[in-house]
Amino acid sequence: MSLIKQINICLMAAENLRRFRAKTIAIIVPLIITMAVSSFMMFTRGGFIKDAEIAKDFLADITVQGIKAGRVETVSLDIKTKIEKISHVKHVFPRVWGYIPLNIDGVDISYTLMGLDIDHLPHGMKLLKAIQDGYCLMPGDRKKAILGYGVAQSFGFDVGDSIDIAKKFGVDVKDIKRVGDKIEIEDMLGNHGEFEVAGIFNNKVQIYSADLILVSNEDAREFFGYNKNEASDLLVYVDDPVYADRVAFEITRLFENTRVMTSKALTNLVKEAFGRRGGTFQAMWLIMLFVLLLLVWAQSAHISVDVSKEIGILKAVGWQTGDIIKLKMIESLICGLSGSILGILIGCVYALMGTPGISGYCLGCASVYPKFPVPVSCDLGSLFILFLLGVVPITVVSAIPAWLAGTIDPDEAIRS
Repeated sequence: MSLIKQINICLMAAENLRRFRAKTIAIIVPLIITMAVSSFMMFTRGGFIKDAEIAKDFLADITVQGIKAGRVETVSLDIKTKIEKISHVKHVFPRVWGYIPLNIDGVDISYTLMGLDIDHLPHGMKLLKAIQDGYCLMPGDRKKAILGYGVAQSFGFDVGDSIDIAKKFGVDVKDIKRVGDKIEIEDMLGNHGEFEVAGIFNNKVQIYSADLILVSNEDAREFFGYNKNEASDLLVYVDDPVYADRVAFEITRLFENTRVMTSKALTNLVKEAFGRRGGTFQAMWLIMLFVLLLLVWAQSAHISVDVSKEIGILKAVGWQTGDIIKLKMIESLICGLSGSILGILIGCVYALMGTPGISGYCLGCASVYPKFPVPVSCDLGSLFILFLLGVVPITVVSAIPAWLAGTIDPDEAIRS
């Protein structure tokens, strides 16, 4: 077949879609909705997975928690020395942390106040790189804190260009706080503390920077009323990550009433947290795709008198059955591509807007202020899969109706 004839077939396919636009719209609009749901689900899921992978660099190889009556309890530091004697264990650091329920400007929120062993920071360089403004906590620092990006915003701190924006609009910058200022925290449970803000985390890992307040273990222990011989959990580091599972099993065997989790398990929990919610949209998408394919089949299989006569005339002037089949398949391909592109764009924009209306469902029970943005990530692999999902099923479903159209007898079609 000559190139000119192939171009003519493509042009005629596009013209047919324009002429029979009611039928075209009936296929493209549901496809756009289906692809929008699929794309925003994939982009937000990718964002959570990406955040979880980045956050994994800040996790200990193994985390050990105490369990009492089936519930998470404080862990005694008496087992710290015993764990250090296990083969392949390099370091064991206690950590004190908890949730602090607050009410800011009439909004109920919940932040995480986390204490670390500042004298032996296991991720000192990584924490240093995560600081957007100020400095990381130093050994001996007391009553100092590093705020997550979202926490800093809610307490009125400058998180980048806040002061420049305020000056631009003529707003008084005196009320904008800066690194070095103090904050006073008194939660709804009666816990109280005053801290000097030493630094602010950047917003690279949103699921952590949104609600994290980092202080020394001593300050956290004092804030929550912990005894000196207890901690929220123990952070265990091994000399080689390949031994993490083996060491975790040994800790579980030696110490009763403990919950032992590897960094891999914790990362999978973060991924699964959205995966369960994403499953709802995946089921919705599958139902919509099934209905869409039935619609495409019905629309493609129905050949009107006008279309039948047109095919008869084309075959009478020399078009072959293969040409007719190709014409119909190209029509389906154009519908699939155009609907997929528009749907993916709408889904991407919706995800970048923070999935308004369902952001709370996507994020789960997290309650932070200001609003926790839903993480979004897109790569070429995701786009390729989306286009396959949008184009291939429609093209395949249209194959049999295209063949039926191509086998129409020209004499009967013209006389009808």
